[in-house]
Amino acid sequence: MNTGFNIFREKLFQQGIFSITSIRIIFPGFNTDNLLSWQKKGYILKIRNGWYCFKEFLSVTDHHFLIANNIYQPSYVSHQEALSYYGLIPEHIVNSVSISTNKTQVFNFYGKVYKYYSVKPAFFFGYCLKNMTVNGENRNFMIAEKEKAILDLLYIYDFYRTAQDLEEIRFNEQVLQNDIDWKKMDEFLKRFGIISLEKKILTIKKIYNI
Repeated sequence: MNTGFNIFREKLFQQGIFSITSIRIIFPGFNTDNLLSWQKKGYILKIRNGWYCFKEFLSVTDHHFLIANNIYQPSYVSHQEALSYYGLIPEHIVNSVSISTNKTQVFNFYGKVYKYYSVKPAFFFGYCLKNMTVNGENRNFMIAEKEKAILDLLYIYDFYRTAQDLEEIRFNEQVLQNDIDWKKMDEFLKRFGIISLEKKILTIKKIYNI
């Protein structure tokens, strides 16, 4: 590796993921031709236009959350990926699913699909910051709260309609009973103002004796 790249890596390594904009803040007048050269040499990976990471970043636990938040903004992780993160469903989710106020979009990077579902701004709420460590530095990512992850799933995936459909999600009964704030769930439901969504939550409560 040349001296130029070593300095570049030293300054940006702890960010994990970086954009051309963030590069130019640290290195004004940076020649972007270097990025193509370093990609060819395997020093860095291009995630999508304007976004890059060091290959070592892919070994960081939960690295995909930081990627998902940054490459398409505004967005927060939700749906099955958030449900899996909280232990609400048993499956390990391979692909990333997020909510955004921008148009629905899909990106592919390093064998993983990053999908973004579009919602109107009024439904872009109910997310929180979680902490992760990247190369010794604390970084935050945005993910739906447990209650909102459930509602996002049921709102976007309208094919979950009957009790049988909802049972197929295979919610963790213990987590539903002990970790879900049902008062908060009711508050979120009011913000949606969708009767069919309220009925689905009532059905879930009946299924799991809540």
